[in-house]
Amino acid sequence: MAKRTPQKAMAPTVSAVGAIRKNQKHLKFSAKSTATEAQRERIVRALRRRPQTSYDLRRLGCYQAPARVKELRDRFGYSITTDRVTLYDRDGFAHPRAALYTLVSEPNGERPQ
Repeated sequence: MAKRTPQKAMAPTVSAVGAIRKNQKHLKFSAKSTATEAQRERIVRALRRRPQTSYDLRRLGCYQAPARVKELRDRFGYSITTDRVTLYDRDGFAHPRAALYTLVSEPNGERPQ
């Protein structure tokens, strides 16, 4: 018998990737989704309510909050300040220098209510 080598999977072309990403912008994510877009949506929604700590955002399922906040600032035009605070979790452990994110203004110039 002749030994067959497995075929290598072909990656999508650049134009196909663009089309895939274009279609992904209209997807609805589940409340538990850890997709980048879903994390950004949850962060913006939470920051519109009140300032959030990195601990708060982690509990919302945003495990890479600093990266998502940087994207919101640099790529999407949100004005978000970061202050360092010490917070205590439910078990009484101190978390010094945790980030406190505050939404100052949105890309269209509106201030959160």
